[in-house]
Amino acid sequence: MNVAMILSGGVGRRFGAEIPKQYQDLLGKPVVTYVTEAALRAKSIDKVLVVCAKEYFDFFAAYGVETCEGGAERNISFRNGLEYVKEHWDCDKIMVFDAMRPFVTPELIDVYMDKLDEFDVVATCQRIVDSLGCLDFKECDRSRYYILQSPEAFRFDLVYAHFDPDSPLVEAYQQMPDGTSLYKYFDFPDNYKLTYWHDLDFMRMYMEHKRKKALEKEEKR
Repeated sequence: MNVAMILSGGVGRRFGAEIPKQYQDLLGKPVVTYVTEAALRAKSIDKVLVVCAKEYFDFFAAYGVETCEGGAERNISFRNGLEYVKEHWDCDKIMVFDAMRPFVTPELIDVYMDKLDEFDVVATCQRIVDSLGCLDFKECDRSRYYILQSPEAFRFDLVYAHFDPDSPLVEAYQQMPDGTSLYKYFDFPDNYKLTYWHDLDFMRMYMEHKRKKALEKEEKR
């Protein structure tokens, strides 16, 4: 069984709003619903689990997905979700999403799931295009580094055994043991994350632009 786990428990302190940012309106529906709907439409996903505050359980029930309670920090929500999956399903592969990244697609999810037939972990990566500095030395070769983001996908038994919510490491892959095979996926450049208010304005414009381009392409057929 393959599971999509959406982490939606954050309160968005940097966003500065009473309503958590993942529930803010983005062209007519909350940001998190874009991720939820993509996971539901992916051919490779059998179950969808949303880790969130209890007050939002009814909201997600309308989508026919499972829910479990999140924690005060992302890592705690991650662990809670893993425990729920372990208790309820015989999971082979799991893909983990941030609720604040709404541009994921069903096709992308299927690619990640397929890659797990060959690799232990699939991580979303971005190349560094700006100059890179370091506090400890003057020169820094940016070609040696990349940015790690969600979503990320795992062989379930591996991540369940090795993920520690108390670890200082910020990405789950970094906690996996030596010898873990990683596929670095660099082909998701518009993996934008909602962090500040201006990000929401940008997402609205960008999403409208994508819809317009898709409509123009369809009309040309």
